Amino acid sequence: MSDYIPDEVLIEILARLPVKSLLQFRSVCKSWNSLIANPSFITTHLNQTKSNTQLLIIKYTHVPNQERFISCSDDETCCGNFVELENPFHSPGISFKIVGSCNGLLCISPHYGSEFAFLWNPSIRRFLTLPESGYSVTDSDLQFVFGFGFDRISNDYKVVKIGYLNEKTRGSVLCKMELYALSTLSWRPICVVDFRFELSINTWSVFVNGAVHWVAFDPAKEHGFGILIVAFDMGNEVFREISLPNYQPDGRLHTSTAVAVLGESLAVIDCASGLVAPSPLMCNFHIWVMEEYGVIESWTKRYTIIGQNVFSKVLGFRKNGDVLIDDDELLSYDPQSHQIKNLGVYGNSFNVYTYMESLVALDGADGVWESHEQVHPNSPDAIANKEA
Repeated sequence: MSDYIPDEVLIEILARLPVKSLLQFRSVCKSWNSLIANPSFITTHLNQTKSNTQLLIIKYTHVPNQERFISCSDDETCCGNFVELENPFHSPGISFKIVGSCNGLLCISPHYGSEFAFLWNPSIRRFLTLPESGYSVTDSDLQFVFGFGFDRISNDYKVVKIGYLNEKTRGSVLCKMELYALSTLSWRPICVVDFRFELSINTWSVFVNGAVHWVAFDPAKEHGFGILIVAFDMGNEVFREISLPNYQPDGRLHTSTAVAVLGESLAVIDCASGLVAPSPLMCNFHIWVMEEYGVIESWTKRYTIIGQNVFSKVLGFRKNGDVLIDDDELLSYDPQSHQIKNLGVYGNSFNVYTYMESLVALDGADGVWESHEQVHPNSPDAIANKEA
């Protein structure tokens, strides 16, 4: 009986295995190592993984200056079954946030508008420090907003960076926009004729329908309701506006608006406090979903979460539609039964994104992609020292 396994059968078997096993199998022989690191196999494995259980990746601050990344299955077993991820971003005095998550690749940047960013695949324990860009302005008030996503047309991962110069008399003044493509490992300018929108460095972004979305402010509408959604299409590399749902005036004090993804649809989380809440320290969360992408009339209020702490924050949604809430602990709210479950994670400054394990970037060039063990002049610790 022959020990030979046809390549197509071997690929079919290996593509169903978890990343941890595949990394171990690379040492079996040179041919397996070459196969597992092959871009075609990485794509095959990724497509197979997408049909499996979805994960959540959670970033939070456990104690001051000690950030943790954990993951868990986004199902009924989530509570208590967390896996702590090795964090290569330990930098005293620097707080990091998740900019976006796509196909197992995360974009990470420091809080407070720093220009530095990283691409990180925690499954294979490798990260890439994005190079410094060619900004000519060196003012300390220059701040940046990032977005991260995947271009299906060119099969490329991209990071968009928008730089603002904060001036006391003029507010936030757009300075420059750049786009980083993983295929070229470099930044290039984005030419935009009329971009009048202001994006807060504290806002988060979501990637849905091939575009990155942020909540923005239009100064031209400062005497009206100037909040809207700005989207950047990763394929054609153009910006577009998306109007928010038609909120009905109800005597409340509007607090904040954020974008999210519910299922595969663009969603808006509207936090409001005032007359509609039981007290000034309580708020209501209104969840809206765009049923047909790009069609403003398709905004539908899915549900309202009544009487939450005004300092709490909706982080996003689970696969089953439950709402994840940051209230100095991670909570899961069932909008059907109105039950709240404590997921057993305590801290603050939560980020939650959907996530999947993948081999993306395993084929990346050594010396460009770094392992967690490597020390490099542009490592997170070195960058923290630059910013200190």
